Amino acid sequence: MTQIPPFRTLSLATVLALMFWNSGMALGQSTYSPYSRFGLGKLQSGASIAQMGMGQMGAAWTDRSHLNTMNPAAAAFLTRTTFSGGLEVRSERIMEGDSTTQGELGGLTQVAFALKRAGGKTAFTFGVQPRSQAGYNVSQILENDVTDEYQIRYFGSGGLSEAYVGLAHRWEGQAWRKFKDSDGEVTDSVRIITSGTALGGRFEQVFGGLTRSRTIDIANPIFIDTRVQTDEIHRSAGFTVGLVREQLLTAQFNKDRKLVSSSLLRIGAIAQIGRNHNMNRATRWASWQALSTGPIEVDSVHATEETFTLNLPMELSLGADWELNSKSGARLRAGIEWRQARWSKVSNASLDPGVSWQDDAGFSAGASFTPRSMDDARSGWERMTYSAGYCQQSGYLLINQGAIQTQAWSLGWSLPMLGSRSGSSINAAISWNNTTAGDSSPLIEKGVSALFGFTLHPFFKNQWLVPRRYD
Repeated sequence: MTQIPPFRTLSLATVLALMFWNSGMALGQSTYSPYSRFGLGKLQSGASIAQMGMGQMGAAWTDRSHLNTMNPAAAAFLTRTTFSGGLEVRSERIMEGDSTTQGELGGLTQVAFALKRAGGKTAFTFGVQPRSQAGYNVSQILENDVTDEYQIRYFGSGGLSEAYVGLAHRWEGQAWRKFKDSDGEVTDSVRIITSGTALGGRFEQVFGGLTRSRTIDIANPIFIDTRVQTDEIHRSAGFTVGLVREQLLTAQFNKDRKLVSSSLLRIGAIAQIGRNHNMNRATRWASWQALSTGPIEVDSVHATEETFTLNLPMELSLGADWELNSKSGARLRAGIEWRQARWSKVSNASLDPGVSWQDDAGFSAGASFTPRSMDDARSGWERMTYSAGYCQQSGYLLINQGAIQTQAWSLGWSLPMLGSRSGSSINAAISWNNTTAGDSSPLIEKGVSALFGFTLHPFFKNQWLVPRRYD
């Protein structure tokens, strides 16, 4: 008999080091979107890979094995300590008339932890995830009577990350289910959990930087070109609170008094409380001359430093989720979610001319299906959870053509690991995105994302991947 050597476990210090290394990765360029040139960059929902497959829902989405990285209250429904993380590979195509530009990129997604005792009702969460992303390289050619033809080029990179720490607690409602014989006499009773209510909150620190530049390249060599570069440092801190209510709707028992099927309804809410966002901006104007060896800086004309304080609005999300567990072990889930943030109340002083903040509204819908439970499944296809979702967002910023609008369709898969008795799983999702600035906008952005990651647990007193012996 050959014994497979045991797996090595990661120390807490190693995992924390990986987490903060990932926070540095989030600051780099991770999008080619031309719409990330404005505001705080392209905002991210904060959804985990398992949530991406369900249309990025988070208000009422809870799972016993997967961590909800949007609603701080959802961690109280986990069965034990949980780690979530992964990576993303993305392809973006920018189309304007007959012109098309395409590029590929990738990087790590968020790293999230929930520390929870098995059977407990309180969870401690912490992690880091992208808050916004910026990365663009676009240009346009114009003409006037003085300089004839000239080109304006816009380039930017960077992004904002969010580190957080939170706490969640769950309260349960119970009832006795009575069983009667043919004569109507009570012969037995079983205590069941009829409801669960979880409250949670977390403290968040947003940090990062954005670098933006605008270059005017004049074709006539007698004119000197101009470059304006802006470096921004962003900081803000605030709180997010969440609520999840789970109610048992129906329950069926077999002749042995065991629960064989049930249906649940969940409602949830997330409120990201408004906060002050501090921005330090350094702007530098410089003159450039095009030579045979390349552009060279001739003179630094002017430099300024400015400080802005943005009163960010409260972001509110409301959602509902329905779950059915059948006698055959199949599980069906479906949910919807609505989101809103009144960005129009924020001052436009920090924005470019012609750009303003716009109220943001969003909608998500998703469904998932698991053919059989772990005990009844005969193959990986029957153990796997399949999900599909749709998400749309309109607003946040209003540019010349109109409000920025994004639509996303997604498919997801989650496969429990056979080598682990703890319920760890492999998660994957594919998302198709379409972004415009209204029907009149000539610029269309289309993207495809492939996400891959793990959900691992528990963390203490066990190994994430449990070794087995084979004869």
